Amino acid sequence: MTDTLETRLRSKDVGQLPLPLPQQPPRYDRKAFLIAPSNESAWRAAEAWLASDDPALIICGPCGAGKTHLASILAEEDGRFGDWRTPITHDAGDVIVFDDLPASDPKTFMTTVEDVAASGKRCVLVGRGNPGDWANGLKDLKTRLEAIPRAYLNEPDEALLRAVMSKAFSDRQLSVGHAVIEYAAPRLPRSFAAIHGFVSLADELAAQRKKPITIVLAKEILDSLSDVAAAAD
Repeated sequence: MTDTLETRLRSKDVGQLPLPLPQQPPRYDRKAFLIAPSNESAWRAAEAWLASDDPALIICGPCGAGKTHLASILAEEDGRFGDWRTPITHDAGDVIVFDDLPASDPKTFMTTVEDVAASGKRCVLVGRGNPGDWANGLKDLKTRLEAIPRAYLNEPDEALLRAVMSKAFSDRQLSVGHAVIEYAAPRLPRSFAAIHGFVSLADELAAQRKKPITIVLAKEILDSLSDVAAAAD
């Protein structure tokens, strides 16, 4: 018998289900970035950086705050996500994003950042925590990092998570009552990855049962979910 989501939910031996969080964060576009009090100052800082001549920008904040999403917007027109271990090529685009910092080798990372600047390109550095700590004790790198302008994202508030959930259902052309969103949003981990994971599970189960997404179905899924760490974002 096929091991569907519904059979797993109904199995007495299933234990708890993990949210289907992406192994790598999706690359969102500008339209999907919903501005709210928790991210407005970071959005303005990113806009100001784009209009400036500054060679680098730091995007930092807690896990699940939307850092990779914002960086994706900055690289949207002519840029790409790079690897700090890989030499910069001429066709890399004007903006290069280095995600999930700090780097394990600060000396190599500093050399890469210098190479980006020397090539005339711009870079966006994305990570959690205090950017000064990304230097791992390398004084020259710490000095450079502390001089770079920053866009700091706060943890998403529930109002923003509700809006993201509503849009995620709408993008799947699913009609879901406001009460379902009000019920589910505060009971999920406070991250965009968790919201999208829940929407994916709800869509899958509703399609299997050929029934609408209701509070009863949302509760069933939430009761069966294991505690998971949000994907890095």
